[in-house]
Amino acid sequence: MTVKDAGASMSSARGRVREDVRRLILSGELSPGMRLTQQQLAKRFGVAQSVVRESLLELQFSGLVEMVDNLGIFVSELDTNTLLQAYQVREMLEGMAARICCDTASRADIKTLTDLADRIHQTGVAGQDMERGKLDREFHQKTIMLSQNKVLERLTGAYHVLGTTVLVSRTHDIIRSEHMAIVEAIAANDPEEAEQRARAHVAGARRAILKQIAEGDFQPKWVVD
Repeated sequence: MTVKDAGASMSSARGRVREDVRRLILSGELSPGMRLTQQQLAKRFGVAQSVVRESLLELQFSGLVEMVDNLGIFVSELDTNTLLQAYQVREMLEGMAARICCDTASRADIKTLTDLADRIHQTGVAGQDMERGKLDREFHQKTIMLSQNKVLERLTGAYHVLGTTVLVSRTHDIIRSEHMAIVEAIAANDPEEAEQRARAHVAGARRAILKQIAEGDFQPKWVVD
């Protein structure tokens, strides 16, 4: 195996462990305050402790785990304040992605986004909330990937709290309308409108969360894929 191949293999293992730990945290199997040990996780996932260490460092950057001096690494508490701050950053970055997509998205890409918007609406109407949430996350990640901006991809890949989808109570028709407004602006090659629509969509979700918090009716429902 060449040095390049070895590096790619380690990077792949690190990403797999990182995503597996993320899912365990969001599913509740690894609960807030739980101490994470490199040895136990390495044994569980069949990787070297060095791979686990790097994966946990990436998750620490994302806010899902935290280092406590002289005690180790623990699962973080995903509070509403962190979630709301994440939506503020998402608004800016996803607006930028939609703007860039105007120059990079093909007709096939537009069709993919349109199909995703339709499937999000269909699963929502059918009451398949978790599936709807997964498709919604896919829609937003797709615009990031279609931007072909590697720096933007790395930023969004590192902020797992920001990339995490929480189910928000908004009407399915409104969500579809907002998704299609983003797609139509990209298809029309209108960067100003695309950015504005993308930012308005994320801001709308954030306002819905704030409203639920104010009414004492907010319990985060994380989408685990």
